[in-house]
Amino acid sequence: MLLGVSLLGLGLLQVQTLQHQRVSYSNTVAQLLSLDMAERIRANLEAIDQYDGAVTTNAPEGGCSSDCAPSGLADQDVMDWRDAIVGSTLTSGVGSVDATERLVGGAGIGVHDVSVQVQWSDPISGGVDLQTYRFEVEP
Repeated sequence: MLLGVSLLGLGLLQVQTLQHQRVSYSNTVAQLLSLDMAERIRANLEAIDQYDGAVTTNAPEGGCSSDCAPSGLADQDVMDWRDAIVGSTLTSGVGSVDATERLVGGAGIGVHDVSVQVQWSDPISGGVDLQTYRFEVEP
């Protein structure tokens, strides 16, 4: 009986370990997706206002594949980011970007604070609890 209870306890421990490993992996995927979008924004600072308010659930349908204007490249970046989130292991993943301009210094130089956020359903709770990873950067 003691052996049976011990084996049952070890089995439950293994199940919990696998569940927490899945959550950890989801966090890592969200971090990588957030960093990817932040780098895309850094590479296209000329169109930083185009990224503000971008949400992957209403991503633009038309982008460009080569010789893009900055605004077309921003649209393409959001579309590619949406496709990466949908194709990832994140359950019901959604990404959003918030770029806020603030003035610094005596000359009033505009600096943008960018917040890139990825949100997904937690697999342990059966999709009820939402998990969020937010990456903030000043490009």
